[in-house]
Amino acid sequence: MVKKKIIPLALIGCMLFTGLPVNAAGIAAVEGTQARNSVTEPTDKKLESVIKVVKAKLFIPKEMTKFDYYYNTQNAYENAYWYLNWSNEDYSQNITVSVDQNDNIIRYNFNDNKDGRSTPKYLKSELQSTAMDFIKKIEPKVADKIEFVKAESYGSYSSQYVYTFRRVENKIPMPDNTVTVGVNFETGKVTSYELNWLFDVKVPSADVKISEKEASEKLGKKVTMKLSYQNAYETDDKGNTTIKAFLVYSPELSYASVDAKTGEIYTTQNQWVNTTENQSKKEAAADAAGNGGLSDEEIAKIEDLKGLISKDKAIKAVTGNSNLLLDKNAKSVSARLYKYRDYHYIREDGKSAEDKYVWNIYFSDPREVNNEKGGDTYRPHASATVDAKTGKLISFSSSVKDAYYYGLEGKELPKINYSKKQGQTILEKFLKDQIPNLFESSVLSANEGSYIIGYKGEKEIYGGYYYNYDRVHEKINYSYNGIHGAVDGITGKIYEFSYNWDENIQFESPKNIISPEKAYEYYNSMDTFGLIYEINNIHNYNGKAKVEQQAEGYSVKSEIRLVYRNDLYPPYVSPFTGKQLDYDGKEYKDNAGKYSYSDIKGHKSEKNILLLAELGVGFEGDKFLPDQAITGKELNGFLTKLNYYYDKQYELNNNNSSITRIDAAKFTVQILGYDNIAKVKGIYNTAFVDQSQITESNIGYAALAYGLNLITKNDRNEFRPNEKLTRAEAADMVLTLLSANK
Repeated sequence: MVKKKIIPLALIGCMLFTGLPVNAAGIAAVEGTQARNSVTEPTDKKLESVIKVVKAKLFIPKEMTKFDYYYNTQNAYENAYWYLNWSNEDYSQNITVSVDQNDNIIRYNFNDNKDGRSTPKYLKSELQSTAMDFIKKIEPKVADKIEFVKAESYGSYSSQYVYTFRRVENKIPMPDNTVTVGVNFETGKVTSYELNWLFDVKVPSADVKISEKEASEKLGKKVTMKLSYQNAYETDDKGNTTIKAFLVYSPELSYASVDAKTGEIYTTQNQWVNTTENQSKKEAAADAAGNGGLSDEEIAKIEDLKGLISKDKAIKAVTGNSNLLLDKNAKSVSARLYKYRDYHYIREDGKSAEDKYVWNIYFSDPREVNNEKGGDTYRPHASATVDAKTGKLISFSSSVKDAYYYGLEGKELPKINYSKKQGQTILEKFLKDQIPNLFESSVLSANEGSYIIGYKGEKEIYGGYYYNYDRVHEKINYSYNGIHGAVDGITGKIYEFSYNWDENIQFESPKNIISPEKAYEYYNSMDTFGLIYEINNIHNYNGKAKVEQQAEGYSVKSEIRLVYRNDLYPPYVSPFTGKQLDYDGKEYKDNAGKYSYSDIKGHKSEKNILLLAELGVGFEGDKFLPDQAITGKELNGFLTKLNYYYDKQYELNNNNSSITRIDAAKFTVQILGYDNIAKVKGIYNTAFVDQSQITESNIGYAALAYGLNLITKNDRNEFRPNEKLTRAEAADMVLTLLSANK
């Protein structure tokens, strides 16, 4: 990455004046293959050119006088691009723009860095044309090749509707190429833009030799519908959360398509090609996380009260376990006691989960590394987690000497003494001893080479193997829980071990489920299966290069192919009804029509009801029942969906009883922080004709709620304090509440 803040004098004119004529970025004819192997070096002339391109298409306010940029060089994941940033003097507003090597604007963001939420003034349908006009201005030739897909909102804090468009070629969708535009739903101005597009790429003709039915049958022979459990979380009125494990059928292959011209079945959109010998390439990754620690004084008190094992005993639980790979040079040891609570489940007695205490132990090699003197620079390290009550090992991870070590140090490769099968035997013997009950309720789900120590010709030599086990219930995999382990093929020692196992899960019964074959029929009968253009990325690399030189000679090119593909998302089919399920195990409903009502047309609150619906707030079904009394539970539900947080001491009764207008007035004034002001006596006179129906203690709340337009009077100048608040009035009140809380 190249970054500079000093701007050449030749560019100052470009920065200060924005009244340049608009012209389109050049988009070459759709032919050839796009490859990430043509890199433009950053120069002052190129930067000047890029700034001019941006300012010809985008308005940069004159008060944004601060300018910065960097140049992102090409890598394995994306092409090189320029990143430009304009800010005002106090950096409260900024505009960022990314431009690729061919002067295409690929990203734009306007940020005003304001805290809080926005109140929608426009419906999604009212701003769709704004999004499209912006695309036409930035990339007119792209605008000619797209169709609208969806508009989404991510709540009042997001401040925008996000419009998604997808590419269309030869009247066939190309969903791997998209344009997204964010429009502020309060101001109606564009705030973000992202272009994901392949330029200069050959698009095959729309001619097909395989019918949709034939493609479905071909996939049916390749794709197996797997029955599994998925997670949903349910929280009761007391805040306790339980896990609901619901059953789904989903394709065992995460991706599959059929070539519409040849009938070939594809199971990936990324091909790895060794430029010396074709071979496949797989990658694996793992991560770990920590938690907050306790002081020595707190530890002493916890040990007295809870009977926890000492630090020395916890360390001995690791060092005394001969099954673990713990290098003798990792002599420096530290340990910290941690407390955590799992809120994802409640105990059988209905109480919250108890605090759990664990020892986190770290081993490291204290020897300094002196590269100038040469010699072995490998410094082993390991970490472990031990249950502070039982002394049982919960997890373990140790470093290993991989291909980087042997290649960099010039060491002779060691002998692999244990096969993958032998490693599995070693691990399973260990698991039966450590966690016998969990191991009995699990099944091996993945078993691959874990780390590479070198190459024999073009073939990788694995120094170890990893093994993943899924938890099973009634012979059905529950992949959210399981066991992970890895065994070193050189020493036969275990260098990774961990498990995740929740309690009190409510498993759905598999009784009376449909067959996998029937599930596939339902899966491919949905309108998400059809003919599309998709992108295939071909990665070329030099398999003979040393580890530290692997980046050299790497390139990737992208090609378009015409296929039949199922883009069902989420890819879950009910094993009982055959219908698509969402992530909560309920029948999937498109958010676009989730809150569509037949009984609000012409109602005075229609616009506000629809604006709330755009934010994902409302009542499911085709009726809103605007004049029906709203309950405390329903109103609390509105605010919860809006992520509107307030002091819970003011919360309404969370039940199915209705609430009065004066209760609503008091509630909103309190959560806005005006409780003390409302309590001031002798200063409020509302002039409502029914003011006598309002108690002296509530008159301040009524006056403030009316003044803030939270609760309105009728045309007879009546506040109607004791009447029930309607759903329509609640919609008006909540929208006003969002505005008042900025």
